[in-house]
Amino acid sequence: RLKVRSLVGLLPLCATTVIETWERERVPKMVKVWEERSRRHPELLQEIFHGRGYADRGLMALMGPDRLRRILGYMLDENEFLGRHGIRAVSRYHLEHPYIFNVQGQEFKVNYTPGDSDSGMFGGNSNWRGPVWMPMNFMLIRGLFQLYLFYGDSFKVECPTGSGQQMNLFEVAREISRRLVGAFLRDDNGRRPLYGAWEKFQ
Repeated sequence: RLKVRSLVGLLPLCATTVIETWERERVPKMVKVWEERSRRHPELLQEIFHGRGYADRGLMALMGPDRLRRILGYMLDENEFLGRHGIRAVSRYHLEHPYIFNVQGQEFKVNYTPGDSDSGMFGGNSNWRGPVWMPMNFMLIRGLFQLYLFYGDSFKVECPTGSGQQMNLFEVAREISRRLVGAFLRDDNGRRPLYGAWEKFQ
């Protein structure tokens, strides 16, 4: 196990399913099977949070509210995962604190590199070094929308972490979306952040 602060640690947010009341009513046999399975094998539920929330919606997720707050505390920290243009693949923490490990006398290092990779270790131009990975951001946003359907406006977190500004999960998803879109829009100088120093594309 490599204890690197990467997008992998945020993936539990994506494994979230909301069950509407009408969905439960349409499949009563399935509900009974679920209840019986849960009764017979309680160990299956040890790592799954389930319950009823806003508008009597059901939720199955890999984290309850306390663990969700801890994960979001890192994800929404601008010194960790929350970047100007979305959620980073590797935490900015590793810029000053690279993760170093040794295998058979060789030293390997994982550090935060916001642009092109400076190492061929993960295939050269790898997403697992710090840049924003659009498909994964989309999945995280979808997970936040699902969680908002369950928790409603009552569940709020600081966004960005340390700012004192409280947002519900819909507002958090919208803020991440705004940052993602910003990578494609022209700034005050008429440049699109997406293309960086590539003059040809600018």
